[in-house]
Amino acid sequence: MSPDGAGAPRGQVVTAALLVVAGVLVLFVPAGNEGTVLAPISEGHGLSAVDAVGAALLTVGGTWLEVLVVRRLPYLALPPRALFGLGLLAGLGVGLLIASVFSGFFWWWAVGAALLGIATVVLVPLTARR
Repeated sequence: MSPDGAGAPRGQVVTAALLVVAGVLVLFVPAGNEGTVLAPISEGHGLSAVDAVGAALLTVGGTWLEVLVVRRLPYLALPPRALFGLGLLAGLGVGLLIASVFSGFFWWWAVGAALLGIATVVLVPLTARR
């Protein structure tokens, strides 16, 4: 990537997106095939070795993708209201994903993932453009 952030090479965006997809696929492994829980988090939630691998892939890919998007934001020419709305969606999505682990209502993760997914689907293709 260029030092001024003007260009986010498509290869970097694609690689980061593939890491995110790989992490999500690993996290979709059924609980019966994950092995023992290494660290219990809350009722019905725990971290296994398979979860740790999926979370690591998702964290590396997601952080890399976020850095690419943030460095490219000035060049996307989005109006301030659109940026605010996308930031609100992404923040709410991440918040609901985290809160779903510690709350009694298990399906909040789906709402959070949908909100974060909308922001991602809008910003990532714009970032990959030259």
